[in-house]
Amino acid sequence: MKFTKFCPMCGRETEELYGEEKKLCAECYPEKNDLLEIPPVVDITLCGVCGRMRKSGEWIEAYSMQEQLMERFEKFGEEDVEMELQFWEDDEEEIRVIVHAFKGDMKDEFETRVDFHQEQCRDCSKFQGGFYKVKLQLRGDKQLEPISNDLVDEAAEATNETRKDFLANINENDYGYDFYLSTERITKKILSMLRDEYDPEIKRSYELIGEENGEEVYRNVVSVRMD
Repeated sequence: MKFTKFCPMCGRETEELYGEEKKLCAECYPEKNDLLEIPPVVDITLCGVCGRMRKSGEWIEAYSMQEQLMERFEKFGEEDVEMELQFWEDDEEEIRVIVHAFKGDMKDEFETRVDFHQEQCRDCSKFQGGFYKVKLQLRGDKQLEPISNDLVDEAAEATNETRKDFLANINENDYGYDFYLSTERITKKILSMLRDEYDPEIKRSYELIGEENGEEVYRNVVSVRMD
């Protein structure tokens, strides 16, 4: 024997009722219960220099608007609820988004506005501020300019992999070149290339640059000699 169910709100016959206390059919349930909680305004923060997007305290590579919206609205997702986004720019040049939500036979719809904000990410702030952790000194009797160019190319490749690794500055002087590098990681990558290509003499030392929280702070100095 097959038992039929009726929605107490609309009276329709249905095979399934949804909800815990007051059970409703698939069409009535979303009228009384939201499948998702979408705020009327959603904020997205982008770095004004590199264009990366801030998400959960991290800066991620999401450059197109579609990628940015998908990353941001992921926060509002619920288990077993499928989400589709439809977005456009209105007459006031504001970004509007309609969120289509689906769960089983139920479907719901939400409209919201997206506000974009700009700030500088920490990596770009360090880059523009000339921040560096390692000073690499290129010295020797060889013609150093071609070696310097190789070093710059290697640094650029490292920056393409992560914005945390960058060449902050180059200083040409009477003794050779000084390169100012942001991390130990990019320094190791460059030294590996130099060892493979030129077999130089490499020495490390440290210079005192100040104090922090009562402790002395040192900066790495790497001497690379080409003879």
